[in-house]
Amino acid sequence: MQPSIHLARLIGPVIAAAGVSMLLNRQGFLDIATGIIGDAALLYFVCLLGLLGGIALVLAHNLWVADWRVIITLLGWVSIVDSAAWLLAPRQLALFYAPIITPSLPLVAGLFSLILGGVLCYFGYFATPATRRRKK
Repeated sequence: MQPSIHLARLIGPVIAAAGVSMLLNRQGFLDIATGIIGDAALLYFVCLLGLLGGIALVLAHNLWVADWRVIITLLGWVSIVDSAAWLLAPRQLALFYAPIITPSLPLVAGLFSLILGGVLCYFGYFATPATRRRKK
């Protein structure tokens, strides 16, 4: 199995499930977001895990192509940059993101995650080999 398909099958359902969770439990998601930002030790731990996961993903799949597989690469790089930024400047990022943590955040983030996870699930589980390949 190609690494891209394997990773899409691994990551897609997790992102989709997170999106459904955000949509079904909006207040809980807001509580988690504010709780993590407000707890320095938990934020540090979460950022270390995000950095570790992002580096692992980029090491396994640093593929810059003009098709769906670039989504996996972008997820790895976004995780690296975001986690490193939070580790280096947590107070500044907390101030920057504070206005974004509103009651509409779970809806927007949940829909985005559900669509992203759905796309990865489609290419990982349902697309035919011809559909997965880049159109020439």
